[in-house]
Amino acid sequence: MKAHAPEAEVLKIAVMGAGGLGSFLGGALARSGEDVTLVTRGDHLHAIRDRALIVESLALGRFEVRVKATDKPSDIGPVDLVLFSVKSYDTEKALQAIGPLIGNETVVLSFQNGVDNEDKIADAIGKNRVLAGAISIESFIAEPGLIKQTMGSVLMAMGEMDGEITPRATKIHAAITNAGLKCEFSTRIQQILWNKFLFICATAGVCSVTRAPLGEVLGFETTRQLYVGVMKEVAAVARAKGIELAPDLVSRTLGQADGMNKATKPSMLRDLERGKRLEIDALNGAVSRFGSQLSVPTPVNDFIYASLKLQDVKTAGIGMRS
Repeated sequence: MKAHAPEAEVLKIAVMGAGGLGSFLGGALARSGEDVTLVTRGDHLHAIRDRALIVESLALGRFEVRVKATDKPSDIGPVDLVLFSVKSYDTEKALQAIGPLIGNETVVLSFQNGVDNEDKIADAIGKNRVLAGAISIESFIAEPGLIKQTMGSVLMAMGEMDGEITPRATKIHAAITNAGLKCEFSTRIQQILWNKFLFICATAGVCSVTRAPLGEVLGFETTRQLYVGVMKEVAAVARAKGIELAPDLVSRTLGQADGMNKATKPSMLRDLERGKRLEIDALNGAVSRFGSQLSVPTPVNDFIYASLKLQDVKTAGIGMRS
């Protein structure tokens, strides 16, 4: 981590959705000198207020940081940057609460799973305020006030939706890298979002439907082929939408997955095990939805979506047809 340069402008940042990911990012930025407030709730909020935020990270080491936290965005007021890291199923609810954070120059940077969250944010606050981000990380709340980041590397990318290089995006990128995080400033963020989407739909979808960590999924030929099938369908949908993906993306992503820690559990599987809501609508469900709109067959994703959506409906307490 670099020390904050004396002449550098301190960013006022609100982290909307300070769970495992948001608290990790917010903690790193606060440690580097940015003015950060975490928007969270419950025992996690109380633990941060009572002592500090503790982060145990393979990428950044162990650190404690005193960071502001609240469950009311109105306590914060307008900020320079909103890091938007809520679960995809909470996007609309979070957007209803975000108003007090938005000033004339406020920018919202989304780090969420899925490929259409930025469109929802843009519809609510204006396209000119939205930046897109992608992150590959395994981080979670191990206990209130304690974040564990257990995958060795944290891979990040961010950029303007139209691919432009702007002063605001440059400043935000500098703050992220100053916090010790590796982050690509990309002019092709749409492609990066879809690259991640392809990987996470396969990993989250197949690991969750089989209730197995990544190594077991890839080590068993039948589920390995299911994993490949998800990726091929995502790639077909992306190309039908006009997104340019590398011809070897599926095989390259499979090779990268083979090189990961065999015990890796995606967040959706962790949520399933803990009886929490699932981001299935933003992942495999979105593939099915896009495929239907574009007349692209997506039977593997359809199966995963139907299987996991049943569990999500039961967890959410949503009424089901008898």
